[in-house]
Amino acid sequence: MRNLIFALSLMTLPLLASVQETFNSAVEAYENKSWPELLKLSEDLTKNYAKTPFGQEAHFFLAVSYYNLKQYEPANKQFTAYLKSQATPKHFEEAIEYKFAIAEQFKAGERKHIMGMENLPKWISAREDAIAIYDEVITALPHHDMGARALLGKATLLFKEEEFKSSIETYQTLIRRFPKHPLAVESFIGIGEIYFTQSRKEYTDPDFLDLAEINMRKFKTSFPLNEKIVVAEKILLQMKELYAKSLYETAQFYERTNKAKASLIYYSQLIAKYPDTKLAELSKERLEVLKK
Repeated sequence: MRNLIFALSLMTLPLLASVQETFNSAVEAYENKSWPELLKLSEDLTKNYAKTPFGQEAHFFLAVSYYNLKQYEPANKQFTAYLKSQATPKHFEEAIEYKFAIAEQFKAGERKHIMGMENLPKWISAREDAIAIYDEVITALPHHDMGARALLGKATLLFKEEEFKSSIETYQTLIRRFPKHPLAVESFIGIGEIYFTQSRKEYTDPDFLDLAEINMRKFKTSFPLNEKIVVAEKILLQMKELYAKSLYETAQFYERTNKAKASLIYYSQLIAKYPDTKLAELSKERLEVLKK
């Protein structure tokens, strides 16, 4: 029996030497950034030595080679395989960084192959995949800078997809989790932009302006000296101009139909509610004319 075990161990020695040699070549290709060569070597390791530590580690090399060859779908799959293959992956944070970069590519418009087949055109939107990857990053590194960047990326993408409620919730999560982070500033501005967009789409619902003003107050409380407050104030002022326009048009209608008293009421309301708008100045001029 001992002789049999000894004989089997001798048979495995060439195998171990072979996989070690292949892995060393993969490391060298990785260091030299020889991506096609790394791809070939890593495929060999993951297919033929899948259950060995070399095969598990090769998923990372395979993913990196796919990423640098701009094959983002298989790269994402291999990073996932690598992260699942070990309890404490050696390249954990680096793999998460790559995943985040893939999500950014998908958010920017990079598309997927039809049915996931590389020989078919890239026609399929990958934005759902981007959101899924952002969620992975947020879960893996909830209090890390990359987690903040993933929250912002997700919120921005949801905004583009007009999923306004989910986008605001994601921005607010970023603000709560990273209250003094520079990206919290971007989140306050993003929330203001969403309320402005909604007010244009749903025709001056007064709730949006109230919510935008609350967001503005929170922004100023959290970052009282931040130079980007000007940007948020400009967005808020655009909203006020939009709401003032509704009152101004009503006042103009009554003025054209010779109902001066009604017109005076609406011009006065506009001036009282939105005193810092351009239409407030025009309303003051119309009031002077009507009073004469």
